[in-house]
Amino acid sequence: MAGDDKPRRGRAGETARPGVKTSDERPFDLWLQKQLHAMYDEIASEPLPTDLLKLIDRDAADSAESKDDDDEPRRKK
Repeated sequence: MAGDDKPRRGRAGETARPGVKTSDERPFDLWLQKQLHAMYDEIASEPLPTDLLKLIDRDAADSAESKDDDDEPRRKK
């Protein structure tokens, strides 16, 4: 309870224990990274479809226009 003198191990807010391996050094993490790369690198390197690129460009242009409109002072009607 509030007044108990138990150690506060394993509770949120504690820093990581010293000596714990980072994710780059853990065998499972290395294996998982290799497997994911083997499965998805080919797909990730494919070019984006032109229709998707057009949508992205159009959205970027619309965002730039709306930002320019926000820079101008607004008048009350």
